[in-house]
Amino acid sequence: MGTYKNTAEVEVRERRLGSVLNYHGDLEQLIRGSKERSLCAKCANYEQCGNCGQENAGTITTWVKDSVVINHSPIGCGLDGIMYADSVRDNAEGQDRRVKRLSTNLQEKDTIYGAYRKLENTIDEAVKRFSPKAIFVLSSCVTGIIGDDLESVAGQKEEEYGIPIVPIYCEGFRSKVWSSGFDAAYHGILRRLVKKPEKKQTDLVNVFNFCGPDRLRELLAKAGLRTNYVTAFSTLEELQQMAEAACSVQFCDTLSSYVTTVLEERYNVVKIRNAPPFGITWTDEWLQEIGRVTGHEEEIRRVIEEEHKRIEPELDNYRKILRGKRVFIMTGDQFAYQLANAARDLQMEVVGIASLHHDQVPDGSDEYGALDKYRKDHGNAEKVHVCAKQPHQAVKLIREAQPDLLICRHPGVENAAMRLGIPVLPEGDKNFSIAYDGLVKLGKRAVRALRTRRVIEHLAAHTKLPYTDWWLNADTDPQYFEQAGR
Repeated sequence: MGTYKNTAEVEVRERRLGSVLNYHGDLEQLIRGSKERSLCAKCANYEQCGNCGQENAGTITTWVKDSVVINHSPIGCGLDGIMYADSVRDNAEGQDRRVKRLSTNLQEKDTIYGAYRKLENTIDEAVKRFSPKAIFVLSSCVTGIIGDDLESVAGQKEEEYGIPIVPIYCEGFRSKVWSSGFDAAYHGILRRLVKKPEKKQTDLVNVFNFCGPDRLRELLAKAGLRTNYVTAFSTLEELQQMAEAACSVQFCDTLSSYVTTVLEERYNVVKIRNAPPFGITWTDEWLQEIGRVTGHEEEIRRVIEEEHKRIEPELDNYRKILRGKRVFIMTGDQFAYQLANAARDLQMEVVGIASLHHDQVPDGSDEYGALDKYRKDHGNAEKVHVCAKQPHQAVKLIREAQPDLLICRHPGVENAAMRLGIPVLPEGDKNFSIAYDGLVKLGKRAVRALRTRRVIEHLAAHTKLPYTDWWLNADTDPQYFEQAGR
């Protein structure tokens, strides 16, 4: 059976992929347990914090140009949209820089009498204010519980206004793995926006990311290829033509494994399964596979040779400084291993890898992408963790690893590391360190971060962690609160 099901809602990751939020061991055990599907998917009985699937669905849809996102929810659920404003202003490239998000502002009485009238009125208001080319309606825990019929309202209003109105089923209670929100958004786009290809554009490459500018455009253009950068700052027309591309690439399976798999199964858009372009060798092999699929092998070979010559002198300078420095990496699922490979390319010593969740069964494959590739290239990684952005675990794991540098994605972890006296390199944009220029930038930022050690150590000496000596003791099991029966 295919990955895509012609239903309103996509299956959440716990059921579809056996996703887990907690693991401590080595890489070989993680991959072996995943293939046997023997990892404990419910071993997360205690949590300090987490994300909501609606927020991640919002990251995919908010960036679509000339669209409006409606949170069909209480007003608090819409506050996550504020965080996107700065990125829109920084990366909108001269386009309309407003974040166009509305909330239906559900109240207690709406949970009793129903809220579909509010949704209708909010869609009317969105059309009146913004004249959008598409509207995305994000469900919430409240609308999921009371059972509002989003399909009927969207269908009626779509007919009335003649624009796509796309329901996205992303209630927070659906899944503890907030990346299920990515899948929900892409499922809505695949259902209601993507068109069957009238022709194939053999030089077009779908590039999936959720924020930041397109940093692959210039590199692939050197080989005569064009990028269809989705969904960040894409137009409705660019979303609709995804099925016409020759292939799809992604920076992290967490974000786009579902949509790239469906595009391959339904429309024969080849999913590039090589590990994403983090580090020189991985970038070379990734480009070579794109060249093979698109028939641009000779152009790609030339680009690789030119890029190597261009970056090697500067890269060597950073390697001299970073060689042997101990680094701990804590980011999203496969993204953590991608950055670990880049760090190894900078000749740093990777002393720990922690991902925010792990999918036991990858979409459309029996391989584990960056995890398999990292093991093949570097051998077994002994300190591997799955830690769902839990500060109590993160502090303990980082403290025990004693790194010279932490590379992380989420600001709460940055704060914890600095309290331990460890310099931090924040990696907020998933494609900032990609390909050849990205590796150089990663080296430059790592060198800069290490220069802050003295001030970070001074700050650490005047702060106190909110944890007992018992918890910080090396003999205390980091899974203590996740063990069955606690």
